[in-house]
Amino acid sequence: MIGMGVTALILGRLTQTLADPDLWGYLAFGRQFWTLDGFPYIDIFAYTPTKPLWVYHEWLTGAVFYPIYQFLGATGLQISKYAIGLGTAWLIYKTARMRGASPGASIACLLLISPFFSFAYSPIRAQVFTNLFFVLTLLILEKSRQTRHPRYLWWLVPIFLLWANLHGGFVAGLGIIGLFAVGQTLSGNKAMPYWLILIPATFITLLNPYGPQYWIYLKDALLMPRPDISEWHSLFFALQGGDLSANILVFLILFILAILMFFASRSYRLSDIFLLLATSFLAFQHVRHQSLFFIMMGCLAPLYFTGAWNSFRQSMNQTDRWKKIFHVLTPVLFCCLFVFFGFRLITGQPLDLTLRNTPPGQTSEDNYPAGAIHFIKQHKLRGNILPEFNWGEYILWSLPESRVAIDGRYETVYTEKSSKEYFAFTRGASGWQNYLNLYPHDMVLFRQESFIGQALRTLPEWRQVYSDTDGVLFIRRSSPVAKQIRMD
Repeated sequence: MIGMGVTALILGRLTQTLADPDLWGYLAFGRQFWTLDGFPYIDIFAYTPTKPLWVYHEWLTGAVFYPIYQFLGATGLQISKYAIGLGTAWLIYKTARMRGASPGASIACLLLISPFFSFAYSPIRAQVFTNLFFVLTLLILEKSRQTRHPRYLWWLVPIFLLWANLHGGFVAGLGIIGLFAVGQTLSGNKAMPYWLILIPATFITLLNPYGPQYWIYLKDALLMPRPDISEWHSLFFALQGGDLSANILVFLILFILAILMFFASRSYRLSDIFLLLATSFLAFQHVRHQSLFFIMMGCLAPLYFTGAWNSFRQSMNQTDRWKKIFHVLTPVLFCCLFVFFGFRLITGQPLDLTLRNTPPGQTSEDNYPAGAIHFIKQHKLRGNILPEFNWGEYILWSLPESRVAIDGRYETVYTEKSSKEYFAFTRGASGWQNYLNLYPHDMVLFRQESFIGQALRTLPEWRQVYSDTDGVLFIRRSSPVAKQIRMD
């Protein structure tokens, strides 16, 4: 019953059908990768200034997802997500048990971090591979420490080869190895194998389509600010903006719990402190990195929970009485989890990919402009589209014969100058109208309630040709695209 309840909980958390914006970028790249000659080193999707080399750190993800989507559709991608999510959950449990945690404490911590499977697995991002390999790296390090056999560490080399080509998050994996080695060194344990494995694990990442240019890109990408992208906001910035989402609240609770955990523990491992400090720092720096802290708590905290529970049991005089209570409550609890999340899974259309999360007629920032895209296809309009930022990659995939001003690939493709110009335009900064004449925009597609969606109605050069609750489409009157449609 416990196994069924936990499985239903994880699958229920993973049941999301609203496609992530990055998914369309993966598919667009994959289509280009499999249908065109040669590797796509130069961007062909944008008409604004781009970098001379397109370093796409998620290229292998796109190359894998495209054939899955082509042959199995949304079902194939969703099943992949469920399999990776369940595999990650199992590895978290396995790591906790290997460290000496009890089954009960390991499952309890898995329940505590379970919101992570909701916010970190929107269908479907390359980050799912980082989550999986992040845990796997920690598991291998722990296996080597316990068995005192460095040979297990060599598994990290092929893992990092695959990881580096699927997602740039492999840098976090190298950080885990380094912090683990520091903890072993300061604890007086044998640490040289961990330091040495860093060398081949790092150099193997150079086996990618871009060679050393990949690392040059990563250096700039990791240090650059992204004030206009919400998931790159700091936790304090998000709170100041009134964004007290469930994952932020759970993160704060877990962070406080981690502090209390170490203060209450009679003994602890230095590497655990370093790993939790590092991942909590990243989580405070950027909201998107909270997933790493959740994973780390799921792997490390159960050992300390086990010690606390054993101390509690020894202090209780009526241990047998507590055992009977828990023997009754445990199956009831997990039966409820199985029923609730199982129902959520079955009724949530788990194998679909959707373009909106509201009923027809209602708007949301997460909805895609499916109606406007259908209008463009219906009238066979082809041209340069200035889009809402989160819609750019959807347009790449849906309208391959058109080009966009910007999309979610952001720093991988666009120059810093062109990105700043775009975001200043969307905010209505001084001289925002100049951007409309700076590049050859034929169409503008934005959300109805956005500043641009309202402001363009006042400009005579632009004509509104389509509108619904999700988006509004404008065409420049002097554009060749205007001749493709009747302009009343």
